[in-house]
Amino acid sequence: MCYCLLAFIVLYIAYDLSDHVEDFFDKNIPTSQIIKYYIYNIPIIISQSAPFATLLALLYCLGNLSRNNEIIAMRASGVALLRIVRPYLIIGFVLYIIVLAISETCVPVAKRLAAKIVPVTTSVSEALGSQSSFNAFTFYDSHSDREWTVGKMDLDSNILEQVKVTQFTHSKDQRKSKVLEAEKAEYIEGYGWWFYNATIIQFSPEDEAYPADKFKKRSVRHFRETPQSIASMQYTSPEMMTFPEILYCRKHLNYTSDYYKKLKMETNKRIATPLACFVFVLLAAPFGIFHTRAGMIKGVITSILLCLVYYLISALFISIGEKGISVPQFASFFPIFAAWFPNIAFICLGFYLLHRMR
Repeated sequence: MCYCLLAFIVLYIAYDLSDHVEDFFDKNIPTSQIIKYYIYNIPIIISQSAPFATLLALLYCLGNLSRNNEIIAMRASGVALLRIVRPYLIIGFVLYIIVLAISETCVPVAKRLAAKIVPVTTSVSEALGSQSSFNAFTFYDSHSDREWTVGKMDLDSNILEQVKVTQFTHSKDQRKSKVLEAEKAEYIEGYGWWFYNATIIQFSPEDEAYPADKFKKRSVRHFRETPQSIASMQYTSPEMMTFPEILYCRKHLNYTSDYYKKLKMETNKRIATPLACFVFVLLAAPFGIFHTRAGMIKGVITSILLCLVYYLISALFISIGEKGISVPQFASFFPIFAAWFPNIAFICLGFYLLHRMR
């Protein structure tokens, strides 16, 4: 397995280097930074290639046992098939825990550090938090049931322009109770918010608007949101966030927003995807136990094809889960279903294949 992981790392670096060598020269990136960039990518490569490395290692191990007729000897001695593959299943589950830990602790940090050297997309570079201004975004604070719509924000001066703050009631229907619109808002550390050229509209329980109150300048001290906390929710790539960061963002977003759906899908995907290490062991074990050369080739090809089908189905369900579904009753449950259904289905298939081979 270590040989396979090393081979995947070398192949990835060779391919990526040949693809980006012109960009490195055009941007005058020093050699030391290029080396750091690929070192940062190692945890990412390991987390992505570990399931296939496990698959190839298992097929090699079972192939050696079959070539030496050890599988036949164990079966003839009355050793159950599940007992033969049990050590590999245990190793597959241990690898799931290891890859899960790497995906949570190392991969988000590695992606941030790598993106500082070679920004992949605009959203990824913005996720690093180095920008000082944002344009046209919405922020929702679930604790206070308050939604901010901001045209422009400058973190250096703590000034927001074209601001609209909508206060909702603390109830299931979340009707509007107050709307504050201002040309400009300024946050003063230790004091609170100042709104300039502001208009405040109150709403009745029947959702009828009362006459608007207009102010040249109005202070609001009970808003707990700050420009930094608002900015931390914007344009952040979920792949670069740890579980605590994702959970913090989800608390401050409207559950109907697209970004909230992506974060929820990322939470379940990050837990479910490393389980492929265990799934691949379960799928490969029945086909890795062969007695002839023809059976060996057939078993290897079949198990690899099954694992590729697993990857395709998982990618399809994850893509659908990120977009969400229009049925409200299943909207909150669907990301969990999309992340875990391929694992559950192929685990059942693996145990069924093992049962048939008895």
